[in-house]
Amino acid sequence: MVQGTLKNIKAKTTSKKLTPKKAAKKIIAPRKNSAIVTAKLKKKHSAAIAVNTEQLLSSRVGHLEVLKGSRREIEKETIKSSKVKNNQNKK
Repeated sequence: MVQGTLKNIKAKTTSKKLTPKKAAKKIIAPRKNSAIVTAKLKKKHSAAIAVNTEQLLSSRVGHLEVLKGSRREIEKETIKSSKVKNNQNKK
C-alpha cells in the first residue's frame, strides 16, 4: 500500500558538447612492420617524383631552376629587385 504522494522524477539529461567531434583520419596507418616500411618508402619517393616532375616541366617551359614560393611572392621579389636596380642606375 502506498503511503504518500508519488515523487516527481525528471528524466536525466546529458550535457551537450559545445565543440563538434573531430573528423577521423582519411588514411589508416599500417600496423604490420613490412607495411610500415613500404609506407615510409612510398612517402619518401613520392616527394622525389614530384620534384623530378617539376624539373622536367620547368625545363620544357624554359626555366632551368625549380621556382620556390608562390607566384605572388616571386612577383614581389622581382618588383623589389627591379626598383633597387633602377635607383642604382639613376645615381
